[in-house]
This record gives sequence, structure tokens and C-alpha cells, in this order.
Amino acid sequence: MFVKISEKFYSIQYPFSEDLLNRILTVFDRDKSTWLQQPDGKSDVPRLQFRPNESREAQMLYDELTVQIHRALLPAIEFAEEKTGTKLYQNNPQFWYDPEGYINTIHDGDVSPNHFVNIQIYLGDGNENMGTYCYDQTPMGFKTWMTVPYQQNCGYMMFDPTTTPHGMKHRVVRERMSIYQGFRATEIPSDIW
Repeated sequence: MFVKISEKFYSIQYPFSEDLLNRILTVFDRDKSTWLQQPDGKSDVPRLQFRPNESREAQMLYDELTVQIHRALLPAIEFAEEKTGTKLYQNNPQFWYDPEGYINTIHDGDVSPNHFVNIQIYLGDGNENMGTYCYDQTPMGFKTWMTVPYQQNCGYMMFDPTTTPHGMKHRVVRERMSIYQGFRATEIPSDIW
């Protein structure tokens, strides 16, 4: 399930069952006109984020999928807790839809002050260059940019995402769909993610 790319960056392969993946994809089939627009200051195309509170039915689907996503990612969290010796708590998963032309530019860290580990699982296939890049130390001891390709039901786990430079180097071609799941080391969540 995990392949070490660097000290803080691991590839995750096929964490979701086919049934769960298909259930998650039903969220992306919904009308996106009610989704939140999350602009990146350096991209003229905003990211769209599913708003589960758009209806009671949407909230129920989101709540059910949150439990199933957490259960599917439990091996990753147990791995992260063992590696760091830290108890981790789940933030709410985010369903991201990035339209053509969007780019999540390289940033020095995530905005949430309490992210300890983050996981992003890609939900579609497409241009492999649409994956996330991370600047970290390789097993050989030097720092460089590493990436995981944009591939359905695969993605990455990053340790210390609030201080590790990461982001996209290439704009989205057609579309990019993903689940973003943050985990914190504090029992009480932050107001930011």
C-alpha cells in the first residue's frame, strides 16, 4: 500500500475498494454550481470543493463516506502513528474538483496550523503530470523534487505538510478529482481545515 519516496513523502496505492471508489465518484457526478470556489492566488481558475450542507441528502452521503474513507485509510494512519509515535486525529475529508487550467502552485506548507499528516487520493486517470510534487530529502541524502503520478485510486501521504514545500508544477488537463484528508496531532481541531 505504501512506497517510500522520501523521508516525508510516500506513495499510496489502491486504498479504496472498487465499491467505495464508485460511491465517492457519485459525489463528482453532482451539479457543481453549489460547490465552494477555492481560488489559488496564482491560478486564474478556482478549485471547487463539495459542500455537504447543500441538502440533507448530500450531508448524509458525506457523513457516510467520511466514515468509510476513514476506515479505508486506517492502515495509513496506523503506519503514520507508528512512524512518528504520535496519536493522530482525523479532519474532515475534502472532495476537490480541479477544472482544466487549474494549478495548485508550489507552496511552503498547508494553511492549517494543525496538519501533521495529509493524504491525497486521486479519483481519475489522466495526464500523469497532474500529480503533487514534494521537495524533500531523498534516501541518498540530497533534496530534490519528487512526485507521484495522477492515477486513479492512488496518491500520496506527506508528513509535516505545514512546512514541506509541495504543490503542482503543471496545470490540469481536462479535470482532476481527489479526496484530500488531513490528520492532526491535536485532539481539538483548528478552525482552518
